[in-house]
Amino acid sequence: MSDEASTALRAAMATRTIYPAKREEWRTDITEHTDSTMVPLVFRAGGTTVALLQASPMRISLFELNRRGMLLATRPARIDSVLNAAVPRDIIAPTELSRITDDGQVDVIDSATSTLVRESIGGFMFRRELPLLRGGSGRLCTLSPATLLHVRTLGQRTALEAFTLTANPKDDALVGRHRLKVDPSSRLRWGNGDARRCVLLTDHEVLIVSAPADPSTGVSPQLTTLRAPGDSGPPPTIERFGRATDRTRLRQPFIVDAAIVDGGFVVLVGLESDTQGRVLDYYDERGRYIQSAMLPFTASAMSGAGPRFLALHQDERYRWWISSWLTPMAAHGATAPPEPRQLDDAPERQLFARPRAR
Repeated sequence: MSDEASTALRAAMATRTIYPAKREEWRTDITEHTDSTMVPLVFRAGGTTVALLQASPMRISLFELNRRGMLLATRPARIDSVLNAAVPRDIIAPTELSRITDDGQVDVIDSATSTLVRESIGGFMFRRELPLLRGGSGRLCTLSPATLLHVRTLGQRTALEAFTLTANPKDDALVGRHRLKVDPSSRLRWGNGDARRCVLLTDHEVLIVSAPADPSTGVSPQLTTLRAPGDSGPPPTIERFGRATDRTRLRQPFIVDAAIVDGGFVVLVGLESDTQGRVLDYYDERGRYIQSAMLPFTASAMSGAGPRFLALHQDERYRWWISSWLTPMAAHGATAPPEPRQLDDAPERQLFARPRAR
């Protein structure tokens, strides 16, 4: 890191109010579900379910955690052929775990075949080809009701696409496209969202993408940006917000991961890269900075669900751990946002809607 960059980062960190991280609830060793060369690609959580996408070897692990952090179930095997045992249906190139629900379900994209799979600890759920995503990046996020967000790179241009997805592929439609002003080398990826919002991460920014209340209206999702402490000027990522100059902005640390929790957002930042970090930034529901905290270890990823977040880290003995932490927002009485409105029109056509109570 150059002296100029180091000075700029110190200025950005000086604008933060950093406390030692407190309220650790538990810490669980998951080394037996990994190997010594494990690379954590994606880490997701929802309710008591945790999913981890690993690259060495490529596999998806699903866990259930009780309040003490004990692993109740694990599925480190391939996503495979419950649908038809005679025909291999393995995921060829998993690139994204989209969302984890309280029922232990995870949405996974196969970028090689543009196929969406919903998997759960209980077994295979469904498999769906997505012709509209062919030629894309494979980076997606699913929202309720019936909305899928996808990042597509066209040459030097990057766009965020929103689709309405139904049970009938013929009814799928593109409802919006936003051009994102990011460096071609920027590592765009999704953080941990909820049923209403997705979290899109760039090198130094966090974008919040909210689904329309009714996707049948053709209204594209709304994009907002978390305003980092000490930052000024318009957000530079979203093209329609205008262009900002580097002179009006502090150089912010790297974004490692981010999650939506009750009462706001938690962002893990790193000073040297976007793969590891120790500092957590807390934001309220409106995206305003609250305070920061310093973890007692260097985390590789984090995720959030409800009033807490989970951190994934490797210790000096190369063992992998998941730890649970209560957020300061929850400690001050923050509650979960209301569930998205359920549509009554043709509910059987909603691919990502929750099942109706009977």
